[in-house]
Amino acid sequence: MAFDLTDEQRELRARASSVGIDLASRRSPNEGRVDRELLLELARSGLLGRLFPKGAVSAFDLCLLREGLAQGSTAAETALAMQGLGGYPILQSGRAETVERWVPRIARG
Repeated sequence: MAFDLTDEQRELRARASSVGIDLASRRSPNEGRVDRELLLELARSGLLGRLFPKGAVSAFDLCLLREGLAQGSTAAETALAMQGLGGYPILQSGRAETVERWVPRIARG
């Protein structure tokens, strides 16, 4: 199956890759951990907010985002994935009060 990415999809993947490379360049290669600052950097870049409503991307676009991010920094991609693992169940099954309280906090890192 052949298909072309839209300009927006190419831009999303390129931005994620650029952010990942930037984050990786400022970390020690032997650090081997995901810290709070990494999450905050993802939030500041706007990529973390793309996981949830108001900034949400399609499942395919999320794959592009994660692929681009992982090209630069597997630690950053892992941090993004962990936020999704915590946030999606709340978003899908949480009471309205729970969603209102936690999803914005998760999206901010």
